[in-house]
Amino acid sequence: MALEPYKDRAWLYEHYVTKRMNLKDIAKRLEQSHNISITQQALYNWVKRFDLLKFRGKGRNLASTAGRRPKSAMQQKVEKMKRSRMKEIKNRKKAAQRGMGRKK
Repeated sequence: MALEPYKDRAWLYEHYVTKRMNLKDIAKRLEQSHNISITQQALYNWVKRFDLLKFRGKGRNLASTAGRRPKSAMQQKVEKMKRSRMKEIKNRKKAAQRGMGRKK
């Protein structure tokens, strides 16, 4: 284990994910048991470095797991317009590439 336990992924995983402790409580525990003074932001940086945010629902897209609301008619219309515009741009690019190939 490292000199500072919060720099060890397993230790941080145990406290942050398994025990569901927040960063403030982890900082207090480090101060009491290991006599290490650390800010919550520093702990957050280590949690982020070890990619542990996803286990607490902060590093992932929660909209995909939640029930989806139906889209309004205007939203559907706008999305349809965007798709048709992107398709038009893509077709223009293809046509331009084909035209460049013929000129050679």
